[in-house]
Amino acid sequence: MTDQKMHKKKLVIVGNGMAAGRMIDELIARDIAKPEEGHSLFDITVIGDEACGSYNRIMLSPVLAGATSAASIVQKPAHWYSQNGLNFMAGIRVTQINRQQRHVLCANGERVPYDHLIIATGSRPASIPTENQNIAGVMAFRTLADVDMILSLSQTAKHAVVIGGGLLGLEAAYGMAVHGLKVVLVHRGRWLLNRQLDEVAGAMLAKVMAHKGVALRLEAQVTQFNGRTSVESAQLTTGETLDCDLAVIATGITPNAELGIDAGLEGRYGIEVNDFLVTSDPHISAIGECVEHQGKTFGLVEPIWQHCISVADRLVMGVQSAYQNTPVGTKLKVSGVQVFSAGAWLTSPEHRAFIFADPARNIYRKLLLKNNCIIGIVFFGDVRDGQYFFELMEQQIPVIQAMPQLLMGRRFCTELPPMAVVPTGAAI
Repeated sequence: MTDQKMHKKKLVIVGNGMAAGRMIDELIARDIAKPEEGHSLFDITVIGDEACGSYNRIMLSPVLAGATSAASIVQKPAHWYSQNGLNFMAGIRVTQINRQQRHVLCANGERVPYDHLIIATGSRPASIPTENQNIAGVMAFRTLADVDMILSLSQTAKHAVVIGGGLLGLEAAYGMAVHGLKVVLVHRGRWLLNRQLDEVAGAMLAKVMAHKGVALRLEAQVTQFNGRTSVESAQLTTGETLDCDLAVIATGITPNAELGIDAGLEGRYGIEVNDFLVTSDPHISAIGECVEHQGKTFGLVEPIWQHCISVADRLVMGVQSAYQNTPVGTKLKVSGVQVFSAGAWLTSPEHRAFIFADPARNIYRKLLLKNNCIIGIVFFGDVRDGQYFFELMEQQIPVIQAMPQLLMGRRFCTELPPMAVVPTGAAI
């Protein structure tokens, strides 16, 4: 084997979340497949600021609720990296990218050189305009360390406030209610999951949360937390004061783009990439929630997996596999209730709405049609055939002739052609 074949390119991945974990899998799968006489193309170093290996962030909610263990959601334990020929630098934060000399500088002073760099720094909880939120007992809900802290505080806490009526906020509220805390969820919208559900489905979800012991304060925000050294109460825009010795902020995400932006990479909302996930520096790629592509950022699993496929094809196989930002259906499990949403979710005058509702069984199905084709899906409680309806919507198959029986499910209609199953997205 020649020296040229023996030379490995130094590939550094900054970040060790779900995107980085999938990136590693895609790289290894293609590297093994290359006819290099057993020679690995890359010398891969993974640098993550969390001490543990890559884990499934989607499963943080079941860990908080006690339905599963923290160990069970770790997908790549620390020893996995060395066993697979990777260098893993755990619990170390990268502070700077030196693009001229092609190395990253770590908080411990170490410099790690690269031939190609992949930034996969993910996101952080979005900030809220609330005073005194840096006192003890005010938490985020984003990492295993956050879950550990919430569980620790829950042992002595009696009252909790959760800010945010999205998936993370709902699951955090449910998880603490399971542990016996009196939980109040504060949401600025008129109903829960207001970016996936309409008002009817949101009201059904509110009943589910109330049954699970979570009180709601809708169309409200927290203006300040009270307490000298630790949180004692939360003041709302409505004038109400809520007692709490634990508060969790779960109001969405902000891309962790600063590492790339500070290094001079282009980007407005995140680190800007082209269709091949290359940044404004050809030696640097970026994937996942830290990325901005055509002005959009990401928070679902499926498009981020496509990021990883595109980058792995390019780096290992030399194949220019363009990423396409196509819509995905959102399938969620909220406190035990299944939800599927895609396209439009609010009915407007140009839509024809077909609705099936069974409040006693917490089942709600709505299809929105325009020009005889599906342009919106909202399913609550019964999400069977959600992917089928999504495919009908994506291919703009006329369905008006199959209504209203189609609303009951695929097996009730034989007039439409069979559709291929398409993947759905899950929030990470």
